[in-house]
Amino acid sequence: MKLNVRNHYIVIWISCLCFFSAMIGCRGKREVNRVDSIEKLYQQMEQLSADSPEKVNRMVDTLLPSVTDSMMYYRLLFLKVRNCFLSFKLDSADYFMDRISSFCDRHQGSQEIDRLYALVYNARGNIFVRTSQVDSACYCYLKSFDYANRGGKREVLPDICLNLADVYVKQGRYDLGSLWYNRSLTIADSLNMPDEQRFPAYYGLAQVNMELRDFSACDYYYDLAYKYYDKMHPFEKHIYLNNRGNSYYYRQDYMTALKYFRRSLAVVNQYPDMTFERNLTMINLGEVFLLLNNTDSASYYLQKCRGFFDSIHHSTALYCIDTQLMELALKQGNVALARERLKKAVKYDEVEPNMIHVRNRYLP
Repeated sequence: MKLNVRNHYIVIWISCLCFFSAMIGCRGKREVNRVDSIEKLYQQMEQLSADSPEKVNRMVDTLLPSVTDSMMYYRLLFLKVRNCFLSFKLDSADYFMDRISSFCDRHQGSQEIDRLYALVYNARGNIFVRTSQVDSACYCYLKSFDYANRGGKREVLPDICLNLADVYVKQGRYDLGSLWYNRSLTIADSLNMPDEQRFPAYYGLAQVNMELRDFSACDYYYDLAYKYYDKMHPFEKHIYLNNRGNSYYYRQDYMTALKYFRRSLAVVNQYPDMTFERNLTMINLGEVFLLLNNTDSASYYLQKCRGFFDSIHHSTALYCIDTQLMELALKQGNVALARERLKKAVKYDEVEPNMIHVRNRYLP
């Protein structure tokens, strides 16, 4: 029943900022806005944003008033979208995406605009996933894939393929999930991408095989991914640790699962912005403690994370937590409370198939 996740440049950033500031002082505003200089800075900020979204936000805010090139302006604005997403400020992300979409709507017809559309649709898909609207996410990812192809931005296609695969797996459509994970690898081959950039497809294929209960193949792909653990961003480490923990949950090896979930929580606790990931890990910790009959720890984690998922209306997470709270009441010998929780449990339209299976298993 476990919930799964699907998306060190400080010195460089500081040196680039100093370089940019020097240009402002020495060469004036006209030189500041040279596209090639800002492009280099943009690429550095894009790399930094995965680990330090708030710092990149501040840097973008500093640069925007000096940027006169419209395309670069909205590309920088998109960095704010990405940073808001990573910081779980989804309303702000929607606001900036609407501004970028309006700009694209007014200037359709070029590959640059198609590339910007691809970024926006991919980001919208990510937000739909975070709010458990997987059908809408699938639509956005398909649009993103189409725009990226039209815009000639093939290097982003592997990541879009991964997002599509993740959504299909969430829907229980494991054949399509496997197809898009492998398509990501095929495109990566055509682009001569180094193997160290392909590990998300490896732990994605591990996830598919876990769902099919082929644990030998599951471990094969997780071991491939683990070779690049030290190169993973924090959110990627969380995905790897959380989902590998789930594979041991399904084997009923709860102590090993607990080890991975604790490692996942230790990673995300180092990054205050990783609110979603932290609460997701607490759900999984809560259930494992429940299965190990440690009801006090189970109650602590489940109660602690429920408010967060209620605030974002994440149906799958809430369904999962409610199921565990029912089982917790049963383990505590309080059948009346379990019945009351079942009676009050909200009915959700979109819940992952595994969640329904587990509730049916717990409640005869």
